[in-house]
Amino acid sequence: MRMNIFLENIYNLSFFFNTGIGILSFVCIYILIVLLILPASWLSLLSGFLYGSYLGSIIVFISAFIGASVAFFISKSFFAKKLKTLFSRNPKLSIIEKVVEKGGLKLIFLARLSPIFPFSILNYFYGLNNVKFRDFALGFIGIIPGTFLYCSIGSLAKSLQELKNVQSPNNLYMTIIGVVSTSLILYFLAKYSKEYFENF
Repeated sequence: MRMNIFLENIYNLSFFFNTGIGILSFVCIYILIVLLILPASWLSLLSGFLYGSYLGSIIVFISAFIGASVAFFISKSFFAKKLKTLFSRNPKLSIIEKVVEKGGLKLIFLARLSPIFPFSILNYFYGLNNVKFRDFALGFIGIIPGTFLYCSIGSLAKSLQELKNVQSPNNLYMTIIGVVSTSLILYFLAKYSKEYFENF
């Protein structure tokens, strides 16, 4: 019911959202959703509906990147020290940090491609570990295929009523990418964990 009301308001403000201030407002809403760890896929569909496949994808990518970067630095600034203390008390927990640090850009990119890892939670998770922002930023490229797919599907809707009935996209190529990326993540996690124990 709340979603229906929200979409009706969007319809009434569709002209506004196609202005410069409107696009900025959309970006701010997207950033807030990311920071609050709320599902943002429906906003990607909406962006495609409002702005089309290409412009919509660019807007979503920029919005998601800003929101993710803010979450990353919030996590690193306010929560990472507490986690370090927890690691010092329980060395076994440091395995996670060591594995993620060793995997670096490779694991970050693959996790962004895989649909089983929640986007917003990953932003805070990486901030808790010794992940360089450079790797965090470059790994963000992994969201491009999914972002373009959602925006493209949203752009096909001819009305907000159609957009409300859109299901989560189940594209064969995205499914293959998801399976491959998830399998590679599991492989590298196992590999780096084994190396850690061998050198421990």
